[in-house]
Amino acid sequence: MNSEEILQQFPAKRIKPFDGMAITAAVWDEAHDYHRRSAGLHALFSHGAGILTGLEVIASDPADTAVYILPGIAIDPLGQTIILPQPVAYDVGHEMEGLFHLVLSYGESSPKTGSGSQLDGAPTYIHNEFSISAQVTLTGAPGVELARVRRSSRESVLVNAADPVFPALDEIDLRYRREVGASPEVKIATSYLGKVTDPRHGRGAAYMAQTLNHMGHYRVTVEDNATIGPEIVSNTLIYLVGQGDFELSDTVMTGLRNYVHRGKGTLFLESVDKKAEASFMKMLAAKNMKPDPIKVGSRLLTRPYYFAAPPPGYQIETPAGIAIAEGVILSSGNYGLVWQGQRQGQLASREEIRVAVEWAENIITYAAERRRFGS
Repeated sequence: MNSEEILQQFPAKRIKPFDGMAITAAVWDEAHDYHRRSAGLHALFSHGAGILTGLEVIASDPADTAVYILPGIAIDPLGQTIILPQPVAYDVGHEMEGLFHLVLSYGESSPKTGSGSQLDGAPTYIHNEFSISAQVTLTGAPGVELARVRRSSRESVLVNAADPVFPALDEIDLRYRREVGASPEVKIATSYLGKVTDPRHGRGAAYMAQTLNHMGHYRVTVEDNATIGPEIVSNTLIYLVGQGDFELSDTVMTGLRNYVHRGKGTLFLESVDKKAEASFMKMLAAKNMKPDPIKVGSRLLTRPYYFAAPPPGYQIETPAGIAIAEGVILSSGNYGLVWQGQRQGQLASREEIRVAVEWAENIITYAAERRRFGS
């Protein structure tokens, strides 16, 4: 149904009540139908049909023929709001192979009485419902595509995509989801370790956040000089800047390890000098979190901006070193200073700042997806 056809469904009149007017079931229904249609059209033409929030599709663990759809809200092509209040399992079974689409559709129950009966004058209720189906083709019926899979056989199990940009056979393909909701919120906490002589990385992160907020991709907030404690784990990304020799207590490191592995948070560690890099590596190795040099094709290098290698950092003659483990990014690039226009002994160019901010968006995308999808 195109926009013109949808607009034709908008009611051209509404009921104007007056004292003594007879309120029949038909009158009541017509009055409320006006508001339902108005709200639906507002949702459809302000957001568009698609996913407002949530509704992530993930594979079972261990993998089998089922997937899980997480709670969320969508708007279908008729402007109807579809709500999943809790996770739902959908089993594809052994009946489908080749390409199929997972589609979420709106539904309503038949009228049901509450307490009492209609004979007692008790109201009846229509409950909002939904259905999930696996479709070989998108039929044009009002529904919202959640994912698609190209299945190799009727017996194959479904798994999460190793590379979301290029999903392979039997992997869940999320590229065709249309997300129309508000930009994801990302909270960053910056803290300094050792004797950081120029503790202005939080200021650089704030400038970076300002740019990303203006672009509308994320809603980023930055807390500078945050205390490393239990409350810090609510952040999507913890940005630790170190200089010289330092160490954290075993209790604090255990908390950070739990933040990464249980809370699905991300640590972005920047070493100002070689001593700080050694301190970070020692702390991470003690908790089995030691990172390895980043590899070509890493999702940190490819989403949303493609980098063949990490961009230049603060040092002029030394390339920025990046090492990564799951949920841990160790950097010698000192990007917090580049985000505020500084490079060693000179001002950074607009192009250098722009590239560094794009790199920051890759880091934030990595952190946001870990917090959102748990991997």
